[in-house]
Amino acid sequence: MPKASTELEAFIDETIKRGRAKGYHPTVFIGMRRTYDTIPAISKLVQSGDIQSGFKRLEKLNLLEWTIEAAVEKFPGEFSKDDLECASFRLREARKENSANRTKSQG
Repeated sequence: MPKASTELEAFIDETIKRGRAKGYHPTVFIGMRRTYDTIPAISKLVQSGDIQSGFKRLEKLNLLEWTIEAAVEKFPGEFSKDDLECASFRLREARKENSANRTKSQG
């Protein structure tokens, strides 16, 4: 698998920084990133059938645009078609759920 671009690495570093600023420390992802490198680590997590705890946590912290799924959408040329489909599906579902929850709370 190719190495991540400087821009993707910077985006992921910023993701980690923003999460930490709100009390979330993605230790599993950081370890996977060290072990596998950035793109393979993201690919493994995004293609997992389970919604990752980090995704849920960042969603609750209003950082959906800083998830690894958002990174896949932002840098689609660095990931496989399967990675992009999985990431986009997860984000679409979360956005629908968030929109429905906002509508309920307003009604």
